[in-house]
Amino acid sequence: MNSADAYRLEALLELAAASPTSLTVREIARRRRIPATFLARLLGELARDGLVVTARGPRGGVRIGAPPGEIRLAALLRREVGPETGGAAVRWLERQLADAERQALARLTLATLLEVERQRGDAFGYEI
Repeated sequence: MNSADAYRLEALLELAAASPTSLTVREIARRRRIPATFLARLLGELARDGLVVTARGPRGGVRIGAPPGEIRLAALLRREVGPETGGAAVRWLERQLADAERQALARLTLATLLEVERQRGDAFGYEI
């Protein structure tokens, strides 16, 4: 996963946790430690894809555009395929790995990640 994908997921997780409340770009950036200018660009892309809704003005901000259970990770994380290199066995392995990744992501939604985050976040409170 590249850093842009990670930042997209972090922003969507923050918005899903805050739903139905809107958040400002600055607030999401601060909470998730994402550079605000980069985040604004990523949120623009997510808005074009219909995953977030933006509003301007004093009561504006960004909110999640669909229920987290409807946002499939396979649609968010697109594996970058490089040029085919290596012999037949290496290319075969690369295809097998890409297929396994697609199948795993097809079952997962943003709601899955949100639940993992909530469970693991709670666990941190119990460490001594």
